[in-house]
Amino acid sequence: MAHESSKSKENSSRLPVGEILSARGALEASDQQIETRKLHEIVELLWLPESLSEEEMSARILRALDLYHDLKPDGSAESMLAVQMVGTHSAAQECLRRAAREDQTFEGRDMAFKHAHKLMTLYIQQLATLDKHRGKGQQKVTVEHVHVHPGGQAVVGNLEMGQRGKTNSNAPETVEHLKDVSTPVDTTEKKASKIRRSD
Repeated sequence: MAHESSKSKENSSRLPVGEILSARGALEASDQQIETRKLHEIVELLWLPESLSEEEMSARILRALDLYHDLKPDGSAESMLAVQMVGTHSAAQECLRRAAREDQTFEGRDMAFKHAHKLMTLYIQQLATLDKHRGKGQQKVTVEHVHVHPGGQAVVGNLEMGQRGKTNSNAPETVEHLKDVSTPVDTTEKKASKIRRSD
């Protein structure tokens, strides 16, 4: 009982997370220290063996930073995802490097390829998540063949659809061109051509 009461006192003395975050100005950390922490988050995900020279280690770190910045993260969610993507890419590369070693056993090569495959699949999922977050995950459907029956009409042009396939009524008119492409079909002529072919 005494243990529970001391624990509840300890919890009640803690600041709520919202208050801690809103008090960021009271926490002592310069912008440079925050950027350094971001750099460490990326570097900690890289495979940097001790056998590497300082130049090679610096080159790997700078390359990882380039990859991070090339993703152009905007906001916290994209920044976290971009860091993870750099780590995933680095791990996949390391698995592929290990699989390609001359002294690698068949079992070791097989295991390295399996891990590389999982990591590359994860990277594709991360990329799709990033695109979806940025609103680029919309699908484009191309119709190649259109059959118009007698008396029918077809719309020629672009139609913009809203969520769940509903037409976006607030969007501006997106039909570029509307044309009646219905044509009368002489069914007797088609039947005659079929009879001739069978003969």
